[in-house]
Amino acid sequence: MKLSVLIPMYNAEAFVNNCLISLMNQDLSSADYEIIVMDDGSTDNCFKIVNEYVKVHNNIFLYSENNAGSDSTRNKLLKLAKGEYVYFIDADDYLAYNSLGLILEYLQIHNLDFIGFDTLKTNHLTHFLLEKEYSEKLFSAVHNGLEYIRDNRNLRHEVWWYIVKRSLIDDNNIAFDENGNNADVIFTIKLLLKANRLVYCSLPIHRYVQTKGSVMRGYSSEKKRKLIDSMFNMIISYSELINSIQAEILEDKEIILENLKFRRDVFTFFNIINMLRLKYRKEIFQKRINQLDEVNAYPVNNFLNNHYKTLKYSVLNKIINNKPFLLNLVKIRNTF
Repeated sequence: MKLSVLIPMYNAEAFVNNCLISLMNQDLSSADYEIIVMDDGSTDNCFKIVNEYVKVHNNIFLYSENNAGSDSTRNKLLKLAKGEYVYFIDADDYLAYNSLGLILEYLQIHNLDFIGFDTLKTNHLTHFLLEKEYSEKLFSAVHNGLEYIRDNRNLRHEVWWYIVKRSLIDDNNIAFDENGNNADVIFTIKLLLKANRLVYCSLPIHRYVQTKGSVMRGYSSEKKRKLIDSMFNMIISYSELINSIQAEILEDKEIILENLKFRRDVFTFFNIINMLRLKYRKEIFQKRINQLDEVNAYPVNNFLNNHYKTLKYSVLNKIINNKPFLLNLVKIRNTF
């Protein structure tokens, strides 16, 4: 088995059919890849939809659990995977037709641990054709994960932009932290830190469907708070990972750390802004600022870079980094 495509699914009846159609229209023999879907306690008809595919296709498998969360689901999917390589995709997204075989062949010919590719944001479910013609020129030179972090300050963290060799995950005991959302951030960074042979392909294979639930403004206050809280937990884990690298002897370590800190601080900046917007209590705010300070994630010193280096963000960053002023601002905002 060459490839395992792993799909965590929750209430995706409007999209999972499209996802599976895209996966069945690939330049691969059904014997070369499996599609494993794990339903996480859905209350709609998505389980029934996938089960109809299972009856017809011998390389599609369906499992279920009782609303354990996406990261627990992903860990279970990893244990079920039999492929040499694994790929995670969300049930509401999809892939371009006849794209996986091209990528998989390149992975195997060049004995890669990890290959990343582009995504295309879309509101439509019919962008099945590749936006670019396949060419060797689309592939970068082979380098290791540390070099990739060094050269890509704005690196992506989502698991759906890359295919990875399963042995890289297993040999390094890498798993998703089950403390909430955003565990793919730490999962991806850990893989990059261990990857010896990595290539990036500028072919837009993945389709990122923009649903109403894709943006935070569409969520309830309770859902927004859960996302903010899980993001905070991820930032603490991210910071602890950065701190562990500080003691290691690595080539270009300062640039690597600078880039990781920049990405961490982008998360931190907007996490604090979102706590302000949702009027978190001053006691919680103060506790979290102290926790960030303990792991060297506060003050937010590495945020103002690239497109964030504007007057607006400079002023906001100064406010955030002035702890007494920030806490007074929280108190005033919560009064009104």
